[in-house]
Amino acid sequence: MTLADLTTVGNWLRQPHVARWWTPESTAEQALETLRAHLEEGAGAATKLCLVSIDGQPAGWCQWYRWGDYPAEATAVDAQDGEVGADYAIGNADLLGCGFGTAMIAALISEVRRHHPGAGMVIAPEAANVPSRRILEKNGFRLESVRPLATERHDRPMAVYRLASADGDSASQR
Repeated sequence: MTLADLTTVGNWLRQPHVARWWTPESTAEQALETLRAHLEEGAGAATKLCLVSIDGQPAGWCQWYRWGDYPAEATAVDAQDGEVGADYAIGNADLLGCGFGTAMIAALISEVRRHHPGAGMVIAPEAANVPSRRILEKNGFRLESVRPLATERHDRPMAVYRLASADGDSASQR
């Protein structure tokens, strides 16, 4: 993702199917400022942003980070050393329910493990976001708990999912 992509992402953040999960306690502008700050940090940014395209057309985005760079959030989801977290959205509403999300997360896992070989992952969508949860389950994530998280700005339950490291441990020590 580049700064130029923020216009597209901003349009997606204003669509109901994205806004429902990404900005219920904030605005698209606030979310964009957070994304902009990560992009302006450059290669050293703790959060890595990826625009996802199909046949050259923007379709969604992902962001990933080592939980160790966000200790309070890591504690909230019980992340272990070496585990990676991620967030994602399908921006193009025409791609909902057709397998794109499952493929996007499979590609995200590959990208994360390209940078952190074998890393385990912990992702926590809202429990009510059933399509997102199904995408994680189709990619081998296992539900660990459903509960509110102290680091969220709301008290709605989150579904904490873990994908074991490639060597089968809960977390990668690499």
